[in-house]
Amino acid sequence: MRGRHARPVPGDDGTLETLVVLVAESLGYSCRRYPGEVIMLEGANRLPVSLRDLRQLARLVPRDDWPALVSDQVTTIVTAMEEPLDLSDFDLAQHLLRTRIHPVEADNGGFAARPFAPGLIEVVVVDTPTSVRTVSNEEMHGWPVSGDALFMLGRANVRGDGALQHDEQELGGVRVSVLHGWTFYAATHLAWLEEYLPIGPYGALVIAPNRSLIVAHSLRIAENSPRARYRAAVAAAHELQAQAHRAYEEGPGSLSPHLYWWRAGELTLLETRYEGDTLVLPEEFASVLTALAAEH
Repeated sequence: MRGRHARPVPGDDGTLETLVVLVAESLGYSCRRYPGEVIMLEGANRLPVSLRDLRQLARLVPRDDWPALVSDQVTTIVTAMEEPLDLSDFDLAQHLLRTRIHPVEADNGGFAARPFAPGLIEVVVVDTPTSVRTVSNEEMHGWPVSGDALFMLGRANVRGDGALQHDEQELGGVRVSVLHGWTFYAATHLAWLEEYLPIGPYGALVIAPNRSLIVAHSLRIAENSPRARYRAAVAAAHELQAQAHRAYEEGPGSLSPHLYWWRAGELTLLETRYEGDTLVLPEEFASVLTALAAEH
C-alpha cells in the first residue's frame, strides 16, 4: 500500500470537464453535472463519467495528452453501451455476467443495480473481451433469471474468476489483510470476505477505497478491559480510515473513502469523528463490542 497523499492534478482548471463536454457533444450526448464529481451523458443512454477517475488518470500523463485521454475514456463508455451485443440467448450471456461495485452516484436509474453498502451499489455487467458494460433493467427483465438470482449468478462468476492476492501487512502497527488484484471486481469479494481471513463474532473493520483494493482488520479483541478493547479498535480504525482517504484519492476507480464494519456478511458504515487528535467510534459500535465481550 502506498502511504503518501494523493497529488493534485497540475493545471486542472476545469479543462478535463470541458474536454468531456466536447467529446460527449461530438458523440451526440449532452452533459449534466451531478453530485459526487459525476457528469451524466444524456442521449441514447444515460451514462455516468467520473471526473475523479479522469483526474487520477490525468496525473499519469502530460497535459498535452489530456484530449486523447478524455476522448478514449468517453468514447469507450459510449461504445460499450451502443455496440451491438446480442444478449437474447441467456444460455450464452450468463457466462459473461459479473457484479461490480460502484459509488451510489453512478446509478442512473436504468441499470440492473441494488444497494451493496452505504454509499455503494452492486451492478450487473457484461464482461466481454473488448469491454465491460452495465446491464440495463430492460435487458434483465427479458431474461429467465432476474432480481437477486441474477446478482448471485454474477457473484458466482466473479468468484469463479479466481481469488484476489492476499497479503498480511503492518499498517501503523496494526495487522491488516490486504486483498488486491488487477480486476474491476475486487470489492465484490467483500461478499465472501470470511473466506480470506478468520473473522470471529466481533467482525472486521474494512475499507474498499478503489476498484482493486480491500483492506481488512479482523477484530480479535483479547484484552479483558473494556477500555483496552476500545483503544485497540480505535487504533485500527484510525489507520484504516487514513488509508481509505489516501487510496480513494489516488484511485483508479475510486469507490469509498469511508470505514465499514463487516459482520456476518453485512457492511455497516462507521461514522467516525475526531475530538482534537483522538478518533471517536460510534457509541453503538462500542456498545456491541462490550456486549459481545461479555458473552464470550
